Amino acid sequence: MSALIWLVDDDTPLRESIAFLLKTLGYDVVDFAELGGFEACLPDPEAEPFSGCLLLDVPLADFNGPGWLEENKRRHPLLPVIMMADHDIPEAFRQDAFAAFTKPLDVEQLLESIKQAMAESARRVESWRSG
Repeated sequence: MSALIWLVDDDTPLRESIAFLLKTLGYDVVDFAELGGFEACLPDPEAEPFSGCLLLDVPLADFNGPGWLEENKRRHPLLPVIMMADHDIPEAFRQDAFAAFTKPLDVEQLLESIKQAMAESARRVESWRSG
């Protein structure tokens, strides 16, 4: 499986805009309106490691961010998570995230973080494969 950017955001126009931009830049993008759809599509990391990153919109009011990030890190340790939110992201959320952004997004900074996350993911996969 090639490296993917997994994009989860319930704001359809924003999600479609980000996906279009990333695809235009040559990235493979799979997008979802909700976290459940993303989780249902993830391959089993035990069967075949996959590289890429997750761009995750964080609905802070009803989301257990730190708990979800910790669980995701155990299940998918090769997948860096870049968080996005409409409000300031608490430090507890940021600790297990690769990067965190407050909307409106600074596109240049987001693209640089994606580039770094993809490189980090590839490094993690290579390390996993080499034992």
